[in-house]
Amino acid sequence: MKNSVKITLNFASIEVFEHFIVSSIDEGVSLKQRQLDEFFKIFNDYYQGKPFVSIANRVHDYNIDPTLLKSRKHPDLLGIAVVCYNHRSREVAEFEKKFYEGPFEIFDTLEGAKNWSEDLLQQYLKKAGL
Repeated sequence: MKNSVKITLNFASIEVFEHFIVSSIDEGVSLKQRQLDEFFKIFNDYYQGKPFVSIANRVHDYNIDPTLLKSRKHPDLLGIAVVCYNHRSREVAEFEKKFYEGPFEIFDTLEGAKNWSEDLLQQYLKKAGL
């Protein structure tokens, strides 16, 4: 996938790239299992058997059930990046990080998150001998 694909859900805007996905959850959403299932469908449609990173572009305030980060992980997901634009958002991401078993980094810019995702992919490919 050379160009990105834009997807609009009733609770988020998503942009799918070759090796990472950028999601912007709408203001005030409470992310639960139902919404996670919609993300997993997109993950399966675009990344089945292909490593990728999920980037949460936290432009708006929203809530996620942190136990979802612990209970379910897509098999091809290499890591999660969260882009925070204020102190409160960063505090929430730091809390969520405790629940995720795997690479989870917090960034101040979307560009930083994209660069990290590319680095993570390169580490994965090197380790896999590809």
